[in-house]
Amino acid sequence: MRLEAVMGQSPRWFQLYWSKSNELVQSLVSRAEQCGCTAVVVTLDTTMLGWRTRDLNLAYLPFLRGMGIAQYLSDPVFLSMLAQMQAASAARPKITLTTLRNLITVVNKYPGRGFFKKLRSGKPMAAVRLFIDIYSRPSLTWEDLSFLRKNTRLPILLKGILHPEDAQKAVAYGVDGIIVSNHGGRQVDGAIGAFTALPSVVAATQGQIPVLLDSGVRTGADVFKALALGAKAVCIGRPYAYGLAVAGQAGVAAVLQNFMADFELTMGLAGCTTIANITPETLVKSE
Repeated sequence: MRLEAVMGQSPRWFQLYWSKSNELVQSLVSRAEQCGCTAVVVTLDTTMLGWRTRDLNLAYLPFLRGMGIAQYLSDPVFLSMLAQMQAASAARPKITLTTLRNLITVVNKYPGRGFFKKLRSGKPMAAVRLFIDIYSRPSLTWEDLSFLRKNTRLPILLKGILHPEDAQKAVAYGVDGIIVSNHGGRQVDGAIGAFTALPSVVAATQGQIPVLLDSGVRTGADVFKALALGAKAVCIGRPYAYGLAVAGQAGVAAVLQNFMADFELTMGLAGCTTIANITPETLVKSE
């Protein structure tokens, strides 16, 4: 089912993980425009994966099992690259019990019908190898933003800004917004918290572009604090996913309803009757 059929007129943004292939980036962004996305969010804090001990202990990387890469498997540029890769390589993994289990998962996740037909094609495993090879670009620079600007009419936001100097550069390079985020604390152990970084980033932009907050938003009170520190809005990452896992669509709705109720009660208890009343003066800095 197509995205617009599910979401209707609800606003939706496309989160871009910048590939090593600009042709693929262009294709992904173009498809995002075509399906009604209204902004592109460039993820800056995951150009390479951090040292995630829990994931390492659990050997957890769903991409290796063909999970979470559906938008690539439906992209014409990616599929063209896949065909070229298969024509140039005859590599086969060493067969073990773990390999077989993973192979079954990968083949089942690959689009199309017929398990053995997909298995014989070799495409499922080749697609995983190609994705792992090109999914992100550690060499991404500020100058690359000009390529994106030339290839989309949508507003561009940068996600992962934590330093005021980077916020100033974002303004100078003409982006349309900033999302302050440390990727949920999963990238750099001991990194500055998003809430701690927020005030200096807001001050650095001097009101020229909106600043949003992501990472660590778990309650309506967190929403209140973010707005008081200068954020125009917050992004809710893990909580909605927890609701989805527990109760599907109804679980997501319940999470959002609880957030709204908690936020409104926090406003009332803080003596705020409108969003405009939420200012830095409504907070007391802890010692």
